[in-house]
Amino acid sequence: METTQWVALIVIVAFAGVIRGCIGFGFSGLVVAAGTLFLAPSQIVPMVALLEIAASLQMAKGIWAHIAWRPLSFLLLGTAVATPIGITALVLLPAELLRVAISGLILCLSLLLLSGWRYKGATGAFAYGTLGLFSGLCNGAAAVGGLPVAAFLAAANLPIAMMRATLVAFFFATDIIFIGVATHRGLYSSAMLFQSMIMLLPMLAGVIIGARLFKACDETQLKWGVIILLLTLSSVGLVKALSHYLV
Repeated sequence: METTQWVALIVIVAFAGVIRGCIGFGFSGLVVAAGTLFLAPSQIVPMVALLEIAASLQMAKGIWAHIAWRPLSFLLLGTAVATPIGITALVLLPAELLRVAISGLILCLSLLLLSGWRYKGATGAFAYGTLGLFSGLCNGAAAVGGLPVAAFLAAANLPIAMMRATLVAFFFATDIIFIGVATHRGLYSSAMLFQSMIMLLPMLAGVIIGARLFKACDETQLKWGVIILLLTLSSVGLVKALSHYLV
């Protein structure tokens, strides 16, 4: 990478770290969306997974007591079952078409949240298991499995501390799986590990600042932050996917 690219990536990673530390998600989406403007996805995605693990470990002490363990277990079970199906869909269907469909769905749900709508249906094992299945499909097909989980937890009106903690734990587990697969496929070269090490400090600094913001903001402010972030990520994903057909 050139010097300007290093500087740009450091700024992006630090900013995304602030968002991750404050709200509990959005790091991958922000870094991938911005980083792939000047670097190949293969230079960004494996690094992001490693940094997500580090961010989760950094936040573990503060979020452990707030994790919703039972919903998390059903989420992870559904995700594990459906991710291979999503990968199969990626092979059989156009990738950009899948991204349009998924990003469009998340955008619609985000707009509903913006209007004040909240999900008042069942939130038991079946609901979270089904959500996990859908997340797995999205993860395998378009690498956006976290967005539907974040959107549903926001719609279910979970306390923000519980939502944030459960998302952090969910990403920790799914990123470990990703790293295992990526390592098997040879995506972690010495250059990739060096790049990840360089980005570790700005990311952790951002997470620390974000965690302090979380304590300083009230529940309403944080929930609005979640909705705005969902709108941003889904809109960016939709525009990028549609641009494939417009160019």
